[in-house]
Amino acid sequence: MRLAQRTLCSADAGVRLPGYDRSRLSRGVVHIGLGAFHRAHQALYTEAAIRDGDTRWGVVGVSLREPRMARALTAQDCLYAVIERQGAEAAGRIVGALVQALYAPHAPEQVIGAIADPAVSVVTCTVTEKGYSRHPSTSDLDTSDPDIRHDLARPDAPRSTIGVLAAGLRRRPSGAPLSIVCCDNMADNGDTLRKLLTQYASQVDPALARRIHDEVALPNAMVDRIVPAATPASLTWAQQRLGLRDEAAIVCEPFTQWVIEDRFAGPRPAWEAGGALMTGDVRPFQAMKLRLLNGTHSAIAYAAQLCGIGTVAGALADPVLGAFARGVMADLDATVAAPPGYDVSRYGKALLGRFRNAAIAHHTAQIAMDGTQKIPVRWLPALRESLAAGIERPWLERALAVWLHYLRCNGNARGEPLAIQDPGAPPLTAALCGTDSHAEAVRRVLAHGAVFGHLPWPQPFQRRLAGHLALLRECGAVALLSFRATT
Repeated sequence: MRLAQRTLCSADAGVRLPGYDRSRLSRGVVHIGLGAFHRAHQALYTEAAIRDGDTRWGVVGVSLREPRMARALTAQDCLYAVIERQGAEAAGRIVGALVQALYAPHAPEQVIGAIADPAVSVVTCTVTEKGYSRHPSTSDLDTSDPDIRHDLARPDAPRSTIGVLAAGLRRRPSGAPLSIVCCDNMADNGDTLRKLLTQYASQVDPALARRIHDEVALPNAMVDRIVPAATPASLTWAQQRLGLRDEAAIVCEPFTQWVIEDRFAGPRPAWEAGGALMTGDVRPFQAMKLRLLNGTHSAIAYAAQLCGIGTVAGALADPVLGAFARGVMADLDATVAAPPGYDVSRYGKALLGRFRNAAIAHHTAQIAMDGTQKIPVRWLPALRESLAAGIERPWLERALAVWLHYLRCNGNARGEPLAIQDPGAPPLTAALCGTDSHAEAVRRVLAHGAVFGHLPWPQPFQRRLAGHLALLRECGAVALLSFRATT
């Protein structure tokens, strides 16, 4: 038996049901990026607003890249379960906020029409950093991106996130307010998306570029929740918990946070009902989360991949990798200004506890994807700021060396091959492997402006990085990561 409206009564008695009449929902939100994170995060905040009686906010979910999830959800009346696990404790709910699931290449007119619908006043996005066709070092639109090139030539049949948003905006009636909330891990994500949309629109329809500037709100936002991708094991565990099969089930941690800049063009769901914080300035929250959570996560992922450790919890249980994670977090902690009322060090300690949650299997291979998009946001600003002030960040510098070694080596410490999934990595790999000199490899890599920018990096830093790469090649990751700071 599969999850559907008619079978909800079969669910485990400890699983919370929607508790409202879904037939009364109208569509008011379009979400682009129908992955696990949205369904375990923004959808639950919208669910809370609906449970409070506001039925305007049914969500139309859009997948741009793969059809599987849209098909699975459609077969289940767009219902799915979210189960939160911490140790032996688990609590679940059936989510009903989703009213339609679309795969954009198969339903382009429906997707564009949903964004154009004046009854829709909010669009949210979770498409990962690479999903915005953004040049990582400049944050400008990457006009060499194949999808962007296609969309500039055929703007009414778009493939890219930017192109789909722009096509929907072009068809919206003038005066219909729209707010687009980017929920991906980019600094100043709303401002960045505004720039990308405007740059694209200026080449397609200058009048649209002016409308985006004048009529569309793009508030900045910070999201925080650890949501591993579903696996056969997690789906089977959820089936045992639910008493029926849910092909879209999500198993995640209990912690969740959403901080949003209070800058909207029109009505929006009362996300505060689910605990969202509306604020005048998201930037301190973004910096804290991007560096401490995402930055440390990336460091753990690359080190664990080199050591043959598959999960974050497994890496934290390893004495060497656990100490390395704490060191990287301490280095990043020192670069973060606390948001009002926040204790950054306490936040970091709580993060380490969340990372140790072995009840959710957050795979390091998943986190290690697309480093050329992530490292310029998560590590490099902290390194730049510190080096400019004459401060070394020994753990973070080692993390950078570990990432570069990950890109150049063929296998981990167990002799298993590494499956690197990063379209931007080949130029770096070529630079690293094109010379036997570690110093020359570092020079070539740091000259790759698409990732490392165009400002020079200090020579002492380059020498340290070359030394780390030499140690990694000669002795392996454990030798480098067993370092103990003297400060």
